[in-house]
Amino acid sequence: MSKLYKNRSIIMVAAAAIIIIVIIAVTSTDRGWISGPESLIGSIIKPATGAVTAIVNSVRSSVTDIAEIGSLRDTNRMLNQQIITLRAQVREVEALIQENQRLREMLDFKDTHSEFDLIGCSVVGKSPDNTSSIFIIDKGSGGGIVKNMPIVTSEGLVGQVIEVGSNWAKVLPLNDQRSSVSILINRTRDTGILKGDISFELTGSISPEAAVVEGDDVVTSGMGGIYPKGLFVGKITQIRTGDGQLLKDIKVEPAVDFNKVEEVFVLKYTEGLPFGGEIIN
Repeated sequence: MSKLYKNRSIIMVAAAAIIIIVIIAVTSTDRGWISGPESLIGSIIKPATGAVTAIVNSVRSSVTDIAEIGSLRDTNRMLNQQIITLRAQVREVEALIQENQRLREMLDFKDTHSEFDLIGCSVVGKSPDNTSSIFIIDKGSGGGIVKNMPIVTSEGLVGQVIEVGSNWAKVLPLNDQRSSVSILINRTRDTGILKGDISFELTGSISPEAAVVEGDDVVTSGMGGIYPKGLFVGKITQIRTGDGQLLKDIKVEPAVDFNKVEEVFVLKYTEGLPFGGEIIN
């Protein structure tokens, strides 16, 4: 209550001061001097007018600050939008750089493998099933692709075509549990069979007498009728021989990261390349 009373008193004094100032200003317009009473009143109301001026200046400053805050918010919102746009542009540039690198590598692969008729394709779909790693490419019978054709990238062997449409084809990768390939250990020339499994890993069997070591390169043997000889498959990462085993078990790290395949080559059959053989349904 006292606070309200105090505020009302200040307001009344300020109002009176303003009225008196106006009266003095009006009555003194035609005079070049100020009377004693006017001087006395001026001295009395000077603190009040100062307080009023301070209040007015404070209000003006507050209004200016509020306007500046609104402006800063708009600027901040605009800068955030620019940051989002720039980040998206950076990601697009990085994706283009990576794509350009992949295409350069594939072009180099095609130039150094003129013995093959290679059809370039893009991966346009992947199986949503956790038990399958099948993916779809964007060319089919209309592009000269038929069932069982091998699929490669510049890194190495990917798999084979298992189903063909007019403008699409399904690819079965090596790491799928339904896939198998005849292999050759490049250094020792030992042969064996490599298969995919439910964990999407490559495991196989070779002769127990094979003097293989971890790190040996594994390539296709050319046997079986699907894959031509010499396509890079991967490297041996594990060798296991148990008592009484007729064969030596190996684990191979594939040359291709099947989760990141985006562009591939289909090896189109030409004269001298095999046709038919180990078909997987």
